[in-house]
Amino acid sequence: MKNIIHITDNNKHKIMADSGFIQGSTNESSRERMKKILSMAVLNELTERQRICIIDYYFNGKKQKEIAENLGIDSSTVSRHIIKARDKLRHIASYYVN
Repeated sequence: MKNIIHITDNNKHKIMADSGFIQGSTNESSRERMKKILSMAVLNELTERQRICIIDYYFNGKKQKEIAENLGIDSSTVSRHIIKARDKLRHIASYYVN
């Protein structure tokens, strides 16, 4: 289980030093790097159905029921595709976090 860390003015310097954000690396550059990694993973690592479901749900703002109707599948199947895709993306991202 991960601990929740509350960042305050008193501890933010230590947290940033411990997290590897020193020596020129910024939160913004780390975020941009992770976006690129996840974008490539969405394109190359997900199945076609997972990719369609993730893109429609998160980027196009469609409801699961609407995605299901467009694909001709049950909405619970769309939910499973989204869950499996998120798990796969989380797993891929975990290689780059530390």
